[in-house]
This record gives sequence, structure tokens and C-alpha cells, in this order.
Amino acid sequence: MTTINHQELVKKASEYVEQPLKTVINDSHRLAYHIMTPRGWMNDPNGLIQFNGDYHVFYQHYPYDSKWGPMHWGHVVSSDLVHWKHLPIALAPSEHYDTGGCFSGSAVDNNGTLTLIYTGHEEQNFPKEVQCIATSEDGIHFLKYEHNPVISSPPPEGSEDFRDPKVWKHDELWYMVVGTGKDEVGKALLYQSADLIKWEYRGVLAESDGSLGYMWECPDLFKLQEKYILVLSPMKDGWQNRYLVGDLSYETGKYTKEAEHLLDYGFHFYAPQTFEDESGRRILIGWMDMWETTMPSQKNGWAGAMTLPRELTLSENGTLRIQPVKELEMLRKNEYTIRAYHSNMLYQG
Repeated sequence: MTTINHQELVKKASEYVEQPLKTVINDSHRLAYHIMTPRGWMNDPNGLIQFNGDYHVFYQHYPYDSKWGPMHWGHVVSSDLVHWKHLPIALAPSEHYDTGGCFSGSAVDNNGTLTLIYTGHEEQNFPKEVQCIATSEDGIHFLKYEHNPVISSPPPEGSEDFRDPKVWKHDELWYMVVGTGKDEVGKALLYQSADLIKWEYRGVLAESDGSLGYMWECPDLFKLQEKYILVLSPMKDGWQNRYLVGDLSYETGKYTKEAEHLLDYGFHFYAPQTFEDESGRRILIGWMDMWETTMPSQKNGWAGAMTLPRELTLSENGTLRIQPVKELEMLRKNEYTIRAYHSNMLYQG
């Protein structure tokens, strides 16, 4: 059960972001059809899910400034992946285990209950990260589990950098992959549960060979055709996302890597998350911004946006094929044909 304090903090933050800022509304940097916060800071997409027919996207959000701060979970919903409506903020840091913020995580439909699984970041003498859950019957208002955290400490193979749970169901069990790093080696840890409450540690699912960073953030593991794809946000110079192609043994809890590829050439693309919708498509959304450089929108009261939704498929040569979801075609209006002659050749676009 959530505390009154959490309810009050969510209400306060929701009311704050609903107050329009002219500097945001009139900012020429605002995008036309990407997901953005009405004001304040945005980073990682969280909790991507299609629930009762609607698409939900949550996101890391600090409502009170255009800079990073104690993380809340913002929330938008759409019926078509194109037009998005802002809902009240879903999570606010309110408990001893998430005083430093409600960090990234995922969402599942547990027999009609929308369940968020997130990292609580406790910031006292040192950062401590734990895994927590919150539930909703209406898909809008969330109650934190009264016995959080459900995973209270990292295993010996991990470290205090222990975050970003991605949860899915296979047969009758829930599985969770969590990012960590130890001794300069990035890792993905595997857990399993029958009820989302009691979690059994299965071991290190996969780890860096020395070339994939010292900490693996936002791991995402899913099956695509006959292969398992492991998407990673490795902390290292460059910060570019990678994906591994291979196989997962549920019996041993180990991932066998067959190939590794760059997910996106953009430097300002990070922390992507995927979900499977009701039609069976694997859809990806990532965070885009201009970190480590000037963010021109910050002076006007906001920062950050999400990429357009992308559908993933696996090609015959084992690499991902990525294209905007078909629904985005509804944004197209008048068709224009441009003809230009160059070197005696006709170009038509």
C-alpha cells in the first residue's frame, strides 16, 4: 500500500507540470509529434506496454527544473502510437528506499493489474539501489508495494550500481534482467519469480569481454523470431547503444552471444526500451537529447524527448531491421514530387 506522502507528492508534481510555461509553449525547439514533457527534465523511457488496448509510455522525469534531479515517473498514453496524452505523474520519490529517485524500470500486465518494476535509489551516506514494484488497477494511479523493496541488495557478482529492471513472462514464471558492473566489467543479472514479489537470483546472464563498458544500464532481453536479442546501454567512452544476438537457456540462466552490433549511429540516443504489442510487433522507443553539450531548451524550462516508435525485425543475416511504425503514415499530408537534373540523370523524390 502506498503512503499518504506518496499520494501528496504525486499530486503536487502533477499539478506543477500542468501549469503552462510560455517559454515552453513558444520555444522553437519544441517538436511536433515526439513525446516530450510539458515542462522540466526528461530522460529514459520506462514501462513501455500496451495495456487494455492503449499504449503507455512512462519516463524518467524531474518536474521542478530543466536539469536532472530526483527522478519521478512521467506518463503518457496513446491509442495509435502517434497522438499522446499526458496523464498524472505515476511515481514520486517518497520512501526511504527511493529518496534519491524512482529510477528506470519496466511494466507488465499481471492478470489485469498494471505493475511497474523500478529501481529505488536511496541516497544517504552512499547510493544504494534496490528493486521495487507499484501497481494500478486503472492504469493511472499507482500504489507502491508496502513491503518494498522486493530485491533489497545486489548479489556478490554485482555492485551498488544495480538498476533498470526489465521484466517479462516465460511459461508460468516471471524473469528480470538487471544492469550492474563490478571491477570495470559491465554485467546483466538474471532473476526469476512466480509472483513478482519473491525473486530468486539465477546468476550473471552475460557480461562484458572488456570492450563493452564498465556498467550496463537499461538491459533489455527479448526473443525475436528464433533469436534472443540483448540490448545494452554500456557506460563507456562514446555511450552508444549495442545489441547482442544469441540464445538464452532458461535452464542454466546463461546467454550465449553469437554477434554484436551497434544499435543506432546517433550519439544522442540512449536507454532504449522495447515491448511487444497485441499484434506481436516488437516496438522500440529511446531517449534523445544533447548531453555533454549545450541543451538550448533548458533555458526555456524543459529538456529531452523520445524517439519515434520503431518496429524491430530480424533480417536473414542476423541483424536488426529498424523502421518507424506504420501508424506514423497518418502524419503524412500532401504529396510532393521534386524533380532535379544532375549529370544527365533524373532524380525524383
